[in-house]
Amino acid sequence: MNTSLAQFPSRIAGSLPPWQQILDTIKPTIFHHGIQGFWFQGVALCAYDNYHSNCRSNLFTPHTLRRAQGVLCSSPKIRQLHQHYVSRVATSDPNFAAALQLQQPYCYGLDPDTTKAGRLFHSHGIHQVLSWPLLQTDCHSWAGRFTLLSDNSIDTEQLGSTLEIAQMKLFQLGRERFNPYRQGRVFTSTALGVLALTARGLHNHQIAEQLHLTVRGVEYHLEAMRKKLAASNRANLIHIAHQLEII
Repeated sequence: MNTSLAQFPSRIAGSLPPWQQILDTIKPTIFHHGIQGFWFQGVALCAYDNYHSNCRSNLFTPHTLRRAQGVLCSSPKIRQLHQHYVSRVATSDPNFAAALQLQQPYCYGLDPDTTKAGRLFHSHGIHQVLSWPLLQTDCHSWAGRFTLLSDNSIDTEQLGSTLEIAQMKLFQLGRERFNPYRQGRVFTSTALGVLALTARGLHNHQIAEQLHLTVRGVEYHLEAMRKKLAASNRANLIHIAHQLEII
């Protein structure tokens, strides 16, 4: 599922879509901390290492990590700012890479006189940007992360608990909508379909029939996934796929 949250329909059955309803619920409590806007996304725990190493076996490239897919923004204005940042500024901004380290919150350095990022955020009235990761005890492959924007200073007292509750509500939409292994175009929809049917115990010829592929095509996708995830065999591949929440 590679659909950007920003592309979801604006009306469902004549009412606000679920993601907008949840945004309207969580924004007041987040803004209470002196925050004017934010974006939320899932970040793979291997993202920092992948960003800094030029290895063909990496699941994420710098380009895929800078994509805007799977990002939920607090308003259309913040969405435009985020898209501008990741498409034109992030590639030369050391803050982007530093914020991929998910062990603790990270406050961006924003000097408007010397950095492109500083000039961009200051031009939008933003003087503090705080990346706040939320590690999950039940998931060891990726974490949710809020990037918080303020025109002054952010009150961090009890902020962690506020964001944990907000993340829990956002995950009610379906965790897969934020899972970077699904949103980052790491795997094709066909490959994920083959893997899902494999996990259900179907044989290659049965998978081929259901997905209108050749048996060789099924074998190709399974072998490509096995290599990409460094799985030792079919069973190990399914185990890793469950850990990454892609099936």
